Amino acid sequence: MKSAEERKKITVHLVNHTHWDREWYFSDQDSLVLSDLLFSNIILELEKQPQVNFVLDGQLSVLDEYLELHPENFTRIRRLVEKGQLQIGPWYTQPDTLHLNGESLLRNGIIGNKKAQKYGQSLKVGYLPDTFGFNCQLPVIFNELEMNSFVFWRGLDPDKTKSFYFRWRSLGGNRVVTAINMPQGYGTGMLLQPNKAYIKGRLDPAVKFIEDQLINNVTDVVIPVGNDQLGLTSDLERKVKQINELGEYKYIISDFPNFIARTNENTLREYVGEFLDPVFARIHRSCGSSRMDIKIAAATLENLLLYQVEPLMVIGKKCGINLSNELLTKSWEKLLESQAHDSLAGSIVDSVATDILHRLKEGTQLAQGIINTIQRLISVNLKLNGHQILLTNPLPQKRTEYYEVRVITNAKNIFFEDVEDMVLLKQEFIPPRENILKQTSAGQEYVTEPGYYISNYLVKTALLGLGYKVISFYKKESRQALSWNFQESAEIKGATVKIWFSNGHLYLTRESETISDFLTLQDCGNEGDTYDFSPLKDDPPITLYFDQATVHTQGAFQKMVLCGETKLPLNLTERQQNKYTHMFKYAIEIQCNGTDQLKIKLHFKNNIDSHQLTLAINTGIQGEVIAAVPFGFLKREQIKIPTNWKEKYAEKPINYWPLDGNITISDASKSLTVFTSEIKEYRQENERLLLTLLATTNQLGKPDLVNRPGRASGDTTNVGHPLIPTPQAQLKQSFEFNFEIDFSEYFKELEIALKQNKLNFKTDCYQKQELNLFYQRLDNKLQDNLAPQQQLLKEKECFCLPKNLVISACYPCYSGDDQIILRISNPTKQRIEFKLPLGASVVDALENERKYDGSIEKYDVLTLKIDLHKNHKFFRNE
Repeated sequence: MKSAEERKKITVHLVNHTHWDREWYFSDQDSLVLSDLLFSNIILELEKQPQVNFVLDGQLSVLDEYLELHPENFTRIRRLVEKGQLQIGPWYTQPDTLHLNGESLLRNGIIGNKKAQKYGQSLKVGYLPDTFGFNCQLPVIFNELEMNSFVFWRGLDPDKTKSFYFRWRSLGGNRVVTAINMPQGYGTGMLLQPNKAYIKGRLDPAVKFIEDQLINNVTDVVIPVGNDQLGLTSDLERKVKQINELGEYKYIISDFPNFIARTNENTLREYVGEFLDPVFARIHRSCGSSRMDIKIAAATLENLLLYQVEPLMVIGKKCGINLSNELLTKSWEKLLESQAHDSLAGSIVDSVATDILHRLKEGTQLAQGIINTIQRLISVNLKLNGHQILLTNPLPQKRTEYYEVRVITNAKNIFFEDVEDMVLLKQEFIPPRENILKQTSAGQEYVTEPGYYISNYLVKTALLGLGYKVISFYKKESRQALSWNFQESAEIKGATVKIWFSNGHLYLTRESETISDFLTLQDCGNEGDTYDFSPLKDDPPITLYFDQATVHTQGAFQKMVLCGETKLPLNLTERQQNKYTHMFKYAIEIQCNGTDQLKIKLHFKNNIDSHQLTLAINTGIQGEVIAAVPFGFLKREQIKIPTNWKEKYAEKPINYWPLDGNITISDASKSLTVFTSEIKEYRQENERLLLTLLATTNQLGKPDLVNRPGRASGDTTNVGHPLIPTPQAQLKQSFEFNFEIDFSEYFKELEIALKQNKLNFKTDCYQKQELNLFYQRLDNKLQDNLAPQQQLLKEKECFCLPKNLVISACYPCYSGDDQIILRISNPTKQRIEFKLPLGASVVDALENERKYDGSIEKYDVLTLKIDLHKNHKFFRNE
């Protein structure tokens, strides 16, 4: 035990802050009202206490919103920020880090930094005080955003890190941040009081707890002073002086940068890995399936922005269509506000969930409007007619594959020119309409509008990188019409696999091995809340099989449709009574074109309360699971949960894991990969991969769950805080999940990443037609004179990279109109050489130049700034 003199050598840095949830069991509008007086008081207190500083929760959005109420306070705020008293940023919002794309985290920091510039400076600390766990590649993201430190609470296991303060390295090892954990949370020093009861009962013990875990050469400790929606501690200098008279340690007013600078003077231990251990705080590992309507809507908008809007804006600028970057930023803001940690996790009340879905809808409309505008104006410039399709390729690489094309035609049967193959996916006839008003030179007249067809095709053709191509079609004789042909045998075949259905079971034959029940659904009760799934006692999972299968073929394409229905208990009461009263219907469509890739659509309408629905994939592989993470891959092993887990953990460390794009199960001779952007959570049970489709509930937070004993999450068992029903979280609605299953001999990082790249950067199409001017919302309003004046070619390539490079992002610069950002990822364990194209410079995500040694490190990224109007030759990397 240390003596009193030795303890006085420990310097305790008191950091005053507030934690500001944008929304939770209150709305973002409620938060705005709270900020009005509270932020004004913080400004006043900082001016009265010039030696004191304050951290405004690391997010810019709440400050910008406050200034909309009080624009007269801008100069005062800027002065405090420049002096370092008011510390703002680095984020736009406080993000989740597990259920979103790494590029979204970069945009959060980019937009946060951009908005901080008007105030003078931003906090260069990866400050995430309440996020529910952290992916292992955050050091890459932090470093790209010019942050070299990380302050957090949840997810740490000191048995792994060996300290609360350490160096956290990325998977590749070359990115590193100083990590500072707050083991008792961001509210450790809340309501600071200079009296013996507070100091001896709360403050000194908190310091000693941290001190006991420190390595010998560390003599500084940080204690956060603040909590949810709390203002600045008044008269802080006097209070700290009195605390020093009574306390065992040396307490000072400080901030995170000063504390980190002192910590960096020491030799710290190092750690590589993620933070998902619920030792000192709950992680809510199973929140990845809560409020799936929000997660799907957020993923849809995220994919639209990253893989359609941003690259299409580059194409548009190259063609002379200069839509504002602020329009893009506005759409991103809608998404980032919805990716705040409580919001995306789904641990919110129903009224807030409605707000989030509306916000995501607004962001999606902005994104779709940008796409509509660029595609139409290019088509106007090219003078395209109704028999021509503009096919856009957002991927900066050449590709030849099947693309989905949608056309609206008078003719039922059409034929595309200059394509290698075509397949009719589906077709809808819109019947004629009578007494339709038509404006003519002679005045108004009423006519019968003819019917038309809306058809979806797959066409195979070659596309240049990051550009477009015009393809034409013409009316085809009906005797040559494409159609799906019924097949008697209920089987489809790939190159080495066969999927077949018999007597209610779906089989997979792979080479000489046959696996039964390849795909099934699994249902069980959920006694949990919006934070966590919780199993119902004595409620074994119910397996949902299929009743029938039909197979249709069209050329090399095969399509199997499986349908099933099973009676399930309506709610938890019926499950406990073993009553099965409600018919649950579901269908899966499996599409194959002779390769070992299966495209799968799963449909169902949820009519069951308080349950967890899972897709079970029987892989036939007893192997390890490798999960995609930002810019890399991570092997995850099943945790052996001790029987006495309650002695160490705040909740049971269940084997539920975040799903970020794809997961692979692999052994020495075979491998199976699942690609999905909508499903966010998986488990492994021996040979089976279990993908959680949804977990529904009727409560924000519940106490005493099987895997989470004690108080309710969400503060709903605190004094004066009643339980809050969430009937909307039962998700009584229709769902469609899209995913792909690929079979191969063994796990290959680069091949999987390249395949994910192609799935992400989907091609899009546009038809300048007159049959339905409302099909694209802006078609009826965009004036032809807005089209670019330069004459465009019918086929265009902005630039093209070698096919063995993985593209992480391509978007217009935030710092200049005539430059673009191209980010290349190396998601492999091997360093790769890469020769820069002429005129390109290496920058970080904030677009500041950095040194480059000619290679991209393993599990890392390279960000390039490229002049938009120069022709660049990209070289194949070695």
